Amino acid sequence: MPRLLPFFLSGAAAVLCACADAPEPAAKAPVTYSTPVPRPATPSDSLCPRDGLWRACHLEDRINKSGMMIKVLDTLRVTHVDLPGTRYKIGKTAKLVAYFFPDSLAGARATASLDKLRLTPPRDSIGQWPTAPFEAIRSANMIAVLFEVTAAQAERVRLALTAGAPQKFSAPAQTPQMLPPATAR
Repeated sequence: MPRLLPFFLSGAAAVLCACADAPEPAAKAPVTYSTPVPRPATPSDSLCPRDGLWRACHLEDRINKSGMMIKVLDTLRVTHVDLPGTRYKIGKTAKLVAYFFPDSLAGARATASLDKLRLTPPRDSIGQWPTAPFEAIRSANMIAVLFEVTAAQAERVRLALTAGAPQKFSAPAQTPQMLPPATAR
């Protein structure tokens, strides 16, 4: 082994010299990035405040978490409701129009003279809706009207929305709650 040491050292020196004189690799084309597509606000974002009121971001999150896809289509304005509604597509065929009022009392006042089940003028089954409404769902400051849904889809949406309005954010208590010591028996 001692006789081979000079050969190893000379080989290592040759490699070092060859690497020092090697030309730099050609510059690669710079990587380009496209502008990221912004994701919709979720209930954990500051854009979607947790103040106990329904907003579009809360509705979309709740429907998505119930296992159905929801997509914004456009806005819809009918003369018998003062606000424009946001029209959504749920799944492949179902439609939903959601109205977000400043509070639940404003929603009740705005729709007091309308049919409670379909959100249409009295003795009118369609009103100005594109198709006959299946049902209207009320929850706090939001009223949602379902169209072109199956009974199973309507039930899933109804359960998701009537589970309650989004809860207000509550800061954690400053001092942790201490439990009494447990005694073994």
